[in-house]
Amino acid sequence: MPIATLEPVLDRLARFTDAPMPVVSLYLDLTADQHGRQTHEQFLERAFAEPSATYASDSTFREALRRDEARIRAYLESELSLPGPAALAVFSCNGGDELFEAIALDAPLEGHMLYVDEVPHLFPLARVAEQYATYAALVVNTNTARLYVCATGTVQRSETIENEKTQRTSVGGWSQARYQRHVEDIHLKHMKEVSEALERVVRDEGVKAVILSGEAQAIALLRKQLHETVDALVIDVMRLDVNAREHEVLRATLDAFRRKDEENDRDVVDALLDAYRSRGLATVGVSGVRAAFERGQIDTLVVPAAPASTAADRESAHVGLSTPVEQRSRLDETLVEALVSEAHRTSATVRFVEDASLLEAAGGVGAFLRFRV
Repeated sequence: MPIATLEPVLDRLARFTDAPMPVVSLYLDLTADQHGRQTHEQFLERAFAEPSATYASDSTFREALRRDEARIRAYLESELSLPGPAALAVFSCNGGDELFEAIALDAPLEGHMLYVDEVPHLFPLARVAEQYATYAALVVNTNTARLYVCATGTVQRSETIENEKTQRTSVGGWSQARYQRHVEDIHLKHMKEVSEALERVVRDEGVKAVILSGEAQAIALLRKQLHETVDALVIDVMRLDVNAREHEVLRATLDAFRRKDEENDRDVVDALLDAYRSRGLATVGVSGVRAAFERGQIDTLVVPAAPASTAADRESAHVGLSTPVEQRSRLDETLVEALVSEAHRTSATVRFVEDASLLEAAGGVGAFLRFRV
């Protein structure tokens, strides 16, 4: 089943080190091509041939890789039903502390990828974790609210809050004034209930952002009731109707979430450079980041979303990239992968910057620090 948050999975996989046998990291794009066909079977037919050939002189490793391939194929045949998830990530290692983990993703991948290495290859999964992080979408009017918790590109759960409807009257005089106060009390009660539900979701679900939508009057009244820490998470206000369908809410809010995330990249990099230049809690460059990891200083790692070798690998596999050439990093993917894995081993946050050119002044990579030494 698709999972709501990838952070625990990434942390667990990052701790899988020193394996005596090769570790297979397989990413499959399960969306149909332009002809409505799946392409992952054709990819698998040739994917394992090349890494297996590199172990021609080591029958033990070659046999371990063969068992990994067989186990993955058995899982696909028995557990995977299509149409289903948009993508699948599988990690397998037959040897020592045996590893097998399959993660269904509602978020898409940019093609199929296979890595055979000493540790799990986490970069594509970590990027999905940030691009499709958990956010809350709330569509509200003065008597109804629909609250959605979205993550990994889908609605994970939803709830509806309904209260007493009010009708317009024209009785006039004191009766009209009393009725108006009654209506305002009903609306206020509704907004307090909605704000409590939203604050509970933010607290319990690890929500990184909130998107509000609905009637302007209702949103203005709601924001007066929200705790300041929750209101600070609001990244956009939209005009969706409370009766909008779930997939319409998801599409519109996901676009807004990712657009805002990309807009914030420049602010993040500016803050990183300002902190470094003022000798604050930041470091830049590969050597600075590595040294900070050794001292346990890193709070948030800031890395490019499209390292150089990722582009080369995917182009050679005839897989299209959404990132323009001028926005790709010159840093090698293997280096970025090692830094991302170390971040998850040390409970540091990872922030991906979509336009890698923003990080050029920082030497391609940087980090906010927990403390100075």
